[in-house]
Amino acid sequence: MVDYPDHNAESIEAWEQNAEFWDEAQGDDGNYWQRVLVFPNTLDLLQPLPASVVEIACGNGNFARQLARLGVSVTATDGSQAQLDAARQRSEGLPINLFKLDATDRAQLAALSGAKDAPFGAAVCNMALMDIAEITPIFDMLPLALAEGAPFIFSVLHPAFTPGPHVRLFQERTETTDGRLIEESGVRITSYHNRGVHQGVAVFGQPAIQPYFERTLTELFETAFNRGWVLDGIREPAITDGGKGDAEGRLSWDHLPDIPPVMVARLRHRG
Repeated sequence: MVDYPDHNAESIEAWEQNAEFWDEAQGDDGNYWQRVLVFPNTLDLLQPLPASVVEIACGNGNFARQLARLGVSVTATDGSQAQLDAARQRSEGLPINLFKLDATDRAQLAALSGAKDAPFGAAVCNMALMDIAEITPIFDMLPLALAEGAPFIFSVLHPAFTPGPHVRLFQERTETTDGRLIEESGVRITSYHNRGVHQGVAVFGQPAIQPYFERTLTELFETAFNRGWVLDGIREPAITDGGKGDAEGRLSWDHLPDIPPVMVARLRHRG
């Protein structure tokens, strides 16, 4: 299963409720994961920077602002009006065109081809495909809005290690044969192919839980490959600098420098 259309309205409503909290958590430049894992690798895969970019699910606009400050003209979209309102307040004076777009709606996606700056030199979708109930419309319709050979770069929670019902972080203490105690942290995976929808939070303390749409690597990439996209770049960044240091008392990805919590991929459409 790749798409979950019955959950689309639920997903958008959750982001409407969480928008103010999310904006405060992200700030102007993004949270720790975005600044250290997502944005640098997305920018790397975007090189050389195109003149124009369309962003799907821009949230409060933190990556759009980063691109705009680098001289890129950005069309940034989101399905949540509250998210766009936050992005607009933070993005005054920057070359960013913000408007509401339901990324599961084929007609709305097709209309991107007539937007200002289309055809775009690239498309991005940062840490959002796992929040979008239907992703096949994106892979079907984005080529209409992109210049020939333009990349589509997306980042997601790593499908192999995504925390959820079948994946848990663990920490254990073991004793060696010479009596030494060793503490080890890792990820315990009890199922991979049994994917679907689960409820969770993006940031602890947010007002509403949200649906997550778990998809395997095969489901993600075959959805793209079957629609004419080819993969020509991929990153699997891990937290290697010790993390942000505010997860006291909780297991955290800060303790797992050899396991990537995020995957960033670059695709191009063959036309």
